[in-house]
Amino acid sequence: MISMGLSMAGQVAGHNAETAAARDRNNAKARNNYIKQREYEIQANLDNVKYLSDVQEQDYQQDLTYAAMLDQWSETDFELKKLFATKDLEIEEKIAKMHQGGASEQTGASAARATIGKDVLELGRAKAHAIHEKMMATKETEMAKTRQWRAAKNDSHKLFMDVAFAPVHGFAPPEDRSFERGPSKAGLVLGLAQTGFQGFKDYKANKADPVGKWKRD
Repeated sequence: MISMGLSMAGQVAGHNAETAAARDRNNAKARNNYIKQREYEIQANLDNVKYLSDVQEQDYQQDLTYAAMLDQWSETDFELKKLFATKDLEIEEKIAKMHQGGASEQTGASAARATIGKDVLELGRAKAHAIHEKMMATKETEMAKTRQWRAAKNDSHKLFMDVAFAPVHGFAPPEDRSFERGPSKAGLVLGLAQTGFQGFKDYKANKADPVGKWKRD
């Protein structure tokens, strides 16, 4: 009977150990699933925060790009205005020189007319040269501003494309669902029953006859 008790106790202990081991393995799988899911969510949140930050930075850089283009336009327009002013001053100097010359500095009507005619011719040439330079400078200014606008547009497009697409996080990590059921209690009960039955048989087989009992031949 003692051996039967020890055997049954061993079966119960073994069953409990297997159950605990299966539970621990299942808990480890569940914990690993939880960790992978949390890592996925945290990384997705970090990607979203970075994307929103990049969008704000892109807006700021767009403003800087536009402001830089306006500054370039202002400088280009200023250079054009400065050239216009220079040419206008040259024409005024030619006109003043023409009025200072003429009859007041020459003797005789013929000499005066000759001097005035020469000054008028020089003035006309100066005006034509100034108008030509103004027209060319205006055209160059328009071309320069167009180049600056295209460069700014290209920079703006690059900035936009950097944040054109929101981050795609992909599928969540698959869960490991291969959980173990653990040893069946029915098997334990059956094993205990078999052990008990075998122990009872052994007990009956090893039981001594009563004192004074005679066996018949």
